[in-house]
Amino acid sequence: MSFRIIKPGFLATIQDAGRYGYAENGISQSGAADEHAYQWANHLLDNDFNAAVVEVTLGNCEWQALDDMEIIITGADLSFSIDDKIVPLWQTISIKQSETLRCQIAEQGSGIRSLIAVKGGFQTMPQFGSRAVNLREQIGEEIKAGYTLITLPLIKQAVRKRAIPYYFKPDYGEPLILRLIPCYQYEQFSQKQVESLLNQDYLINSASDRVGCRLHGQAIQNVPAKMVSEGIAYGSVEITTDGQPIILLKDRPTIGGYPKIGTVLSLDLSKLAQRQASTQVRFELMTLESAQQKRQQFNRFFNISRSV
Repeated sequence: MSFRIIKPGFLATIQDAGRYGYAENGISQSGAADEHAYQWANHLLDNDFNAAVVEVTLGNCEWQALDDMEIIITGADLSFSIDDKIVPLWQTISIKQSETLRCQIAEQGSGIRSLIAVKGGFQTMPQFGSRAVNLREQIGEEIKAGYTLITLPLIKQAVRKRAIPYYFKPDYGEPLILRLIPCYQYEQFSQKQVESLLNQDYLINSASDRVGCRLHGQAIQNVPAKMVSEGIAYGSVEITTDGQPIILLKDRPTIGGYPKIGTVLSLDLSKLAQRQASTQVRFELMTLESAQQKRQQFNRFFNISRSV
């Protein structure tokens, strides 16, 4: 089975659950920016938790099905249609040979990244143990017009229609609070600096991308000096020399030297990945124990067999 790409949109890449075990070689994690939408897409198709999907950013895409397929679209509502008939998100849908899947440009509050998944996952050549594309590191490449995306052959049998329960469906327009777990450098920040971080609304900077989310607000004064570069965890919150936070995301470098005040709960980063520029966000503190419990619950629910 396969799709032919007529128009890829602003940005479309293959992503999976990420690349692990290569940070010491300078190769970052990568993987789907919105892990919640990614795992639901594979869960509803009975795929493996690591099956490859296409991440479409900001929309404006057009694909033609070359075979009959069962697909699901989760994440941002980019007004997807099949042959100009609007189709629902967060549930399995069928597309027939020669039909065309289209999406529009993202609107305010609807999210910015959609995940398109197929039964069995998209089949590309793995690199360093993953199919995830990282353009910054030149691992894989973005999807372009004329490309053919290969999927597994569809078994001819009745496909079970499935949809996400409504109470699990996210609202990408609701106020976003990012839960922050203090890290070992937290004590280097004064109480006044911590309060400055926690007691204000930040705006997402338009320079944000899959590498990091840059925030803009009232500057934190007298930030601790830059340090010797060290490993950077997913969700690390660096405070730059100009007093503004950067939240490191899936395509982040593996090392960095800005002081880090903490790490955002990984589950909240899925929500952050869907927020547009100028969206307001706030921080609140969270204990490590509570964060671990929520992560373990998520992993058990989706049968994720490794710590991610």
